[in-house]
Amino acid sequence: MIKVEEQTRITFSRNRPLNYREEAKELIRCLNQRMGPSSYDIAWLARLQRPDHQGPHWPHLIDWLLANQHPDGSWGGMILYYHDRVICTLAAAIALRHSGEGIAVEKAIKRAEYYLWHHLHLLHRDPFELVGFELLFPSLLADAQTIDLDVPRHTCGYGKIQAEKLRLIPSSMLYSPRISTVHSLEFLGRRGNVSQMKHALASNGSLGNSPAATAYYLSLCNSSDSRALSYLEATQAHMEHIIYLYPFRTFELTWALNNLAFSGLPITEFAGPDVWQQLQAELTPQGIGLDETFGIPDGDITSVTTRLLLLAGYDVDPAILARFENKEKHVFRTYEYERNISVGTNMHALEAIELLPNSYPNRYEVIEEVIVKLLDNRIFNTYWIDKWHISPYYATSHVLAGLLRNGGYLAHTCQYTIDWLTHTQRPDGSWGFYETGTAEETAYALTALLHFHQYEPVDTDILHRGAAYLARTYRPGDTSYPELWIGKCLYTSYDVVRAAILAALILYEETLGCPP
Repeated sequence: MIKVEEQTRITFSRNRPLNYREEAKELIRCLNQRMGPSSYDIAWLARLQRPDHQGPHWPHLIDWLLANQHPDGSWGGMILYYHDRVICTLAAAIALRHSGEGIAVEKAIKRAEYYLWHHLHLLHRDPFELVGFELLFPSLLADAQTIDLDVPRHTCGYGKIQAEKLRLIPSSMLYSPRISTVHSLEFLGRRGNVSQMKHALASNGSLGNSPAATAYYLSLCNSSDSRALSYLEATQAHMEHIIYLYPFRTFELTWALNNLAFSGLPITEFAGPDVWQQLQAELTPQGIGLDETFGIPDGDITSVTTRLLLLAGYDVDPAILARFENKEKHVFRTYEYERNISVGTNMHALEAIELLPNSYPNRYEVIEEVIVKLLDNRIFNTYWIDKWHISPYYATSHVLAGLLRNGGYLAHTCQYTIDWLTHTQRPDGSWGFYETGTAEETAYALTALLHFHQYEPVDTDILHRGAAYLARTYRPGDTSYPELWIGKCLYTSYDVVRAAILAALILYEETLGCPP
């Protein structure tokens, strides 16, 4: 829901040309962790019963689930992504069985069961699974069967993958608030240890800043932990709906600034000294995470923060970034015990290392190894996919722009990528990997082409049409961006997306010297 002051500002903005630089500065000043509703997390909260077991703790969440089921019987994001739809539909059907009643509930459950039987086998079509999917999906499927939901009994191979994942994690670390598994502890079902989860609660009362994991914990302790309950109340009050992740201030700030760094303008134009001093204070020798309340350093956010601080003129100890490097393979991890490396994390680490002094260990060897691995990781020698975003336009934009910063000598190695970008623009000027074009993906594609245009010419008609689409569809305060980011479900941080759009528009004006 757009607040009254935002509606007024949108109306005013439509009556005058926007100053995209000023929009970007205002965006950074007014960041407020805006994110759309998460049907996965809403389902977990809807399962939570009152202490007297006389009904759901928040009955309105059952109403929300009934009102937001897709026509095909599923729940999940706007974009059809099977992992997202399957996990959200399973969670919602279980919640309705646990806490709902009446004809409408039974009809919704039947439609959900039908969806799962007809779409579970399509999981392999998605380029990447979701965060913790290999842990959560088999457990949710078993949970559904115990309450007599008519769902498939096979896990599409994820039962085996779950066992492999758990073998990576020392049993003594399973409940550690320093390991990313804490974000997905609901996979434990009835096997969860309430005492160990209580000790793993963050200072804000959450398990891993996850509403779903926190609701799961409360379901085991009969809603008796006031800290966890207060966290869930605060999460609902923040956006008047349940979001996937809360709080996430550091992630939002660093990713919005990182997107604006693609604009071609000095990064200090968008934020003052207070912002840089805040990030410098948060960046510890162990790294930095998605929020001060989230006790898990993240290799991706650490890399981006390092680069941003260096661009802003601040010093960073190279050892902070080096701790995320696999010294034998010269690849960078996002979290401990991850199964798949991230293209984005390695690209962002490469960008940071290039700005660091020669004191980074084996600097030139690492840079060369990462570049080779990134080039080898292209799909069909054409585009990149990252495990944190479902659209290849995201990863391709970040990697292409990053490689070009090494110099134009790499431009010729990316010609297939440019051919793909120029040939996949839609008639309306947008880009989109799935069923429709989106402003976010258009921003990434346009940014990539504009960076390449500085080395070799790109058809300017393509650039003009892409920029015109963004200018035509951009609205300050917009909350209609589809969920493209990968978490336990798909999600979108609205202002991170807005920053990407504004960066593309600023870069267009800077490159071509004219408004879109």
